[in-house]
Amino acid sequence: MSRHFLMACVQLCSINDLRDNLKRCRHWIREAAKREVELVMLPEDFAFLAEEEDEKKGLPDADFQLIIETIREEAIRHGIHILAGGYPVRVEGSEKLYNRATLFSPKGEEIAHYNKIHLFDADPPGAPPLRESDVIAGGDEVVVAQTSLCDIGMSICYDLRFPELYRHMALQGADLLTVPAAFTLTTGKDHWEVLLRARAIENQCYLAAPAQWGKHSHKRHSFGRAMIIDPWGTVLACAPEGEGLAIAEFSPKRIEEVRGIVPCRQHIQPSLFSPKQ
Repeated sequence: MSRHFLMACVQLCSINDLRDNLKRCRHWIREAAKREVELVMLPEDFAFLAEEEDEKKGLPDADFQLIIETIREEAIRHGIHILAGGYPVRVEGSEKLYNRATLFSPKGEEIAHYNKIHLFDADPPGAPPLRESDVIAGGDEVVVAQTSLCDIGMSICYDLRFPELYRHMALQGADLLTVPAAFTLTTGKDHWEVLLRARAIENQCYLAAPAQWGKHSHKRHSFGRAMIIDPWGTVLACAPEGEGLAIAEFSPKRIEEVRGIVPCRQHIQPSLFSPKQ
């Protein structure tokens, strides 16, 4: 069952300085908690964003652990849920990493984690080639986390371009879809809001998208515009330029209203997108 609560998406400009990034994460988590937010969501690469994906592999094991412990401690300190939106995790028996999002309870317990499924290998015009799969191992599991707030569907960044993932999460009971991201400036200006609103509208779910913003290095520049969208596709909150928060209410009543106006979820034909036997 879902209930009414306040949620916040954090907008950051992370760099290749783990401790500085975590310090700023703590700041924005604290600011959100002051406003009685119960779910704080951090963007992809909140802890470490370097010029090259490969640089993440050079982090000492103690740094990987520091990421988890920092977010766990903040969840406990403020008594809130925190979505650690995307951070590197070593893959056992492989040189690659997972790009993982983890949801922590107010007691600091791991409720669920999701490994990014779709990996961004592209040659965006006017920008250096991106080859996420050179470093990152793709996940293979759709994850919907059951919490005392609502059921939360988990995804990361490039997943946004694959609507079937969000349909599966909606069919598994998700009422809030999360998309922590570091969308490029090139694609973000034309596609970010359009795709976010589409995923919310077609699944009649709330959608929350914490985001990276600004120039991280001479090679990396993220679009920003962290936002929260309601099941009708209305943008409830959008972070301005710079680091900050987008805060909005989650209302089960609003979900019920939208699904009553347009009962499209009752008309879904799962056989059309289920794997053929």
